[in-house]
Amino acid sequence: MRHATPVRRALAALRSPLLIALVPFAALVAACAVPVAGGLDDTEANRIFVALDRASVDATKEPDPALEGRWRVAVARDDLPRALSIMRGEDLPRRDPPSMIDALGKGSLVPSEAAEHAQLVAGIAGELERSLEGIDGVLTARVHLNVPAPNPLRDSVPPHGSAGVLIEHTGPTPPVSADSIQRLVAGGVAGLIPADVVVVMVARTAPPGFEVGDGLAHVGPIAVTRASMRQLQAALVALVALVAVLAGATLVLYSRLARARSEQDDLLAAAGSSNLTGSP
Repeated sequence: MRHATPVRRALAALRSPLLIALVPFAALVAACAVPVAGGLDDTEANRIFVALDRASVDATKEPDPALEGRWRVAVARDDLPRALSIMRGEDLPRRDPPSMIDALGKGSLVPSEAAEHAQLVAGIAGELERSLEGIDGVLTARVHLNVPAPNPLRDSVPPHGSAGVLIEHTGPTPPVSADSIQRLVAGGVAGLIPADVVVVMVARTAPPGFEVGDGLAHVGPIAVTRASMRQLQAALVALVALVAVLAGATLVLYSRLARARSEQDDLLAAAGSSNLTGSP
């Protein structure tokens, strides 16, 4: 059984260098990602993730360790400036417009009727902005409502109001028609008709110097995104190191097996000689 000892030693020699070769690779992969936004709700995290993916920037969405129930988005360290430029160009992460509950929950202890009305209008505008920004392709939405406070003692009919809507969208074609926006806003404000809603749409172009196609890099004949270039290079280095370790371990194993076989042949030859010498 002496020939089994070199085999076990060779396998042990293979295991240790393999682990040593993989540890730096794992550390490199873990250290190359940096967060670009945190404390996000699920919708905003998905919006940032999709925007970066559309621009060929590899991103990861993961739970934010600092805030329970919130998310953060991380990219490769080399793609950090480009990711921030894309997010700035699309106004990400977006501001959180006030909801009806937020708007009505603020104010003095005994607010006046004018303050209550202003808070109500702000809450309605915030809810309309949320609805418009939920449309795919809409970057930002601003809703300005001019709705006078009704006075039952003075006005026999509700006062006439108006609204202005500013939409920033991606691409040359608006993702939603102006008529649809007018109907949506008018339907959310009492006494407002679609003709009283003015809609302005602005197309947001890509940041200067940015093109969707420039997200590819080449590692030899392989074309990958810039975010994956470092990971691919590290993987190739680790693969070469692994092949070298396996080749060295194979040579060690072969030499030890050859030595064990030679020792076994010597033992058999010595046993044969002793048998011949001791025979009558």
